[in-house]
Amino acid sequence: MVAGRVIAHGASLQPVAEVFVYGQSNTRARVQAVVDTGFTQHLTLPVGAITTSNLEFAFKEMLTMANDNDVYTASIDWGGRKRQVEIHATEGDPLIGMAMLRDHDLHVRVVPEGPVSIAPIA
Repeated sequence: MVAGRVIAHGASLQPVAEVFVYGQSNTRARVQAVVDTGFTQHLTLPVGAITTSNLEFAFKEMLTMANDNDVYTASIDWGGRKRQVEIHATEGDPLIGMAMLRDHDLHVRVVPEGPVSIAPIA
């Protein structure tokens, strides 16, 4: 299971979960990412985090949220299992998208500090 909590930003609430991203040289970065059900891909990371983690460049892709978007591949720890995913470079906050949530249950108690859990469908 992947766990997190709801973070309050003024009147706004964001469900956030933690993942570990592994780069080419087996570097590991801890990432707090917003769970975004409107984002259809796997994961986004800021360009600086991608550079620091030494992720492998895969290809360029056009996304609605940006112009040219560099896509990288990396392994992440997803609920105790390593998973190979595509990571889109952005200038914003890290996002967990619907491709990561496929075949999982997402539970969010939408109150400040409420629990977030992402568990595989049995």
